[in-house]
Amino acid sequence: MSVQQSASGTSDQVSTGGYELRISRLTVDKLGVKLYDKVSAVVSELVANAYDADAENVTVRLPLSTKLASNKSGLLTDAAGAIEIEDDGHGMTPDEARQFYLRVGADRRSRSQLPAVEENGNKSRIKHRPVMGRKGIGKLAPFGICRKIEVRSAGGTPDERGYLVTHFYMDFDKILTDSDDPVPLAVGADDGTRDPKSGTLIRLSNFLNKIVPDQDEFGRQMATRFYPGMANDFHIHVVDTKRNNTFDIKAIDIKLLENSRVDVSQHPLTLPDGTELPVSGWMGMAQTAYKNAELAGVRIYARNKIVAITRDFNQPSGYTGEFAVRSYLVGEITAEWIDGKVDLVRTDRQDILWDSEYGQAFKAWGANLVKQIAHQSREPRRARVADTFFSMSDFENKVAKEFQDKDIRDVAIKLGKKIGSFAAEDELGDVDFVDDLANFILTAAPQQALLNSFRDLAKHLNEGVDINIRQMNDIFKRTNIAQLAAYAQITAQRLRVIENLERIVNSRVDESEFQNLLTQAPWLIAPSWSIITSNRSLLTVKDQFERAWNESHPGDPIVLAIGYEKKRPDFVLSSIENTLHIVEIKKSGYMLGDADIDRLSNYVDAFERFFEDHVEIRNSFPRGWKITLIVDGIKSASSSQRRALQSFMDAGEVEHITWLDFLLRAKKVHEQFLEIQEKGKRELKYGTPV
Repeated sequence: MSVQQSASGTSDQVSTGGYELRISRLTVDKLGVKLYDKVSAVVSELVANAYDADAENVTVRLPLSTKLASNKSGLLTDAAGAIEIEDDGHGMTPDEARQFYLRVGADRRSRSQLPAVEENGNKSRIKHRPVMGRKGIGKLAPFGICRKIEVRSAGGTPDERGYLVTHFYMDFDKILTDSDDPVPLAVGADDGTRDPKSGTLIRLSNFLNKIVPDQDEFGRQMATRFYPGMANDFHIHVVDTKRNNTFDIKAIDIKLLENSRVDVSQHPLTLPDGTELPVSGWMGMAQTAYKNAELAGVRIYARNKIVAITRDFNQPSGYTGEFAVRSYLVGEITAEWIDGKVDLVRTDRQDILWDSEYGQAFKAWGANLVKQIAHQSREPRRARVADTFFSMSDFENKVAKEFQDKDIRDVAIKLGKKIGSFAAEDELGDVDFVDDLANFILTAAPQQALLNSFRDLAKHLNEGVDINIRQMNDIFKRTNIAQLAAYAQITAQRLRVIENLERIVNSRVDESEFQNLLTQAPWLIAPSWSIITSNRSLLTVKDQFERAWNESHPGDPIVLAIGYEKKRPDFVLSSIENTLHIVEIKKSGYMLGDADIDRLSNYVDAFERFFEDHVEIRNSFPRGWKITLIVDGIKSASSSQRRALQSFMDAGEVEHITWLDFLLRAKKVHEQFLEIQEKGKRELKYGTPV
């Protein structure tokens, strides 16, 4: 049927008085606008109406990947034409529209119907389908995305000219007034004419600023809203009016982990009084974590329509295996009693009433099944994750290249399967994470092989078995390999830090990034420096010096840092070899001026007085203090300032390092690591000292 063209035939005599919508304005706003703000949700409600009308085919015409309206100077302008939902169901006559369609909030399953129209509101008229609609609010759903709804339907008993047509418009702005009196609706040009075929067409226009998703997303959203088994005599066709492309909504096939699928019909739900509530469908663990929100969790259906989605049947957080369950649990369950005489579906149809008697029983039933599925799928899931890690890291080839010793290779493979199985799936998509994990396992493998050798040795000794020279040589060889593997790991980490340092120097980023690097790798300043820690002595220095400085220099506050802090500090503190090291970092390319040297002079004086005034600080750092100044150069115009800076340096109170010298020194100091790395690679490959 076409909205623009009237069907052939003349207008029949029908009930007078036009069409009126009797509804509270608040109802329109809350049930139409607030509950349905996604295009797929709106379309689904209209498709459900077509199903209840015994349609076998429903065609949805809309522009995919499109914003429905543009906002210009505060005014919305349609940018996408229209959205149409057309079906081949039994349709409705003008009288049926007035008595049933335009009554909002009446329970269609229990209301008395005209004998010629519908004998049982709980079943559809012709096919006796369990009807999806109940509260009669689905017709308001379009107001969540548009402001004008056109309804054109042909139904009733046909005569030689066809089916009687009802045609009217619902305008949101006219309906949403302060009065609750019946709202007269505009009558369409085709009203009272005849059509050769029955069916209904809903046309939406005057859109809000909503977005229609692309084909894949819209298809998933529609497919998950209706139970897959209903497709035997009901088909949803989608026409992308933007690209003139047509496709059908198909059931989604989710790949499950081996042995994780459970037929829920074999696990009856029993109430405390012994009443059995029928449940059918399946649950299981997906092979991969959720990539799309529509596929997340277990979908619960009643009357072929989705009523809830749950990832763990409303269990409280903190249970064993929670992460895996929330990331991998999937299923399709039908429980007709949820939407039966005892209505457990929330008004917004986004969930069910879990706190009800039936809801509590359903929750406990589901929780037990979830535990069973999590238990029986734990090992298959870990095996699959380990396989993914091996594939992403090319781990077996890495092991073959690193180790000649068969025992160490075997240990590395076992460690790889065990450690790799505990990785999160999203982490395995991170190349750096996978490489780091592989390198860690390669480093640990010789250590584990050495421990295994010692265990075998202890076992033989306890059993009185003699140990031969060859076995001892194997242990010594593995000891050497384990040491070299550890050196190689340290080397790799330090070389990565140096590469990062070079990037920071060359890109001249803010000094805070170097500050972060320094807290992780203080050996950049001196090879003997270890990781900076917030020990009690440093915290005392930080707190007391900041207090002393701020008292003597009001309006010129100072910030000291121990480790990385978001707020840019004036200095970073470190305690190395009984010396308090105070590091000031200026960004790459910065030149020290007279004001900077003046401030530095104040710092030197302040630290001298601070150590003189605080005996406990002097005792904590018996070798005193030293300021390391990392800055590219000096542009002081004052000779006195230059002499002051030089005097500090001559006294050993200040050390000046340029960024280039800093980088070259870090590389030179770690040349030995490069040599160890190369030696370690040869040793690990051939299994004997080189």
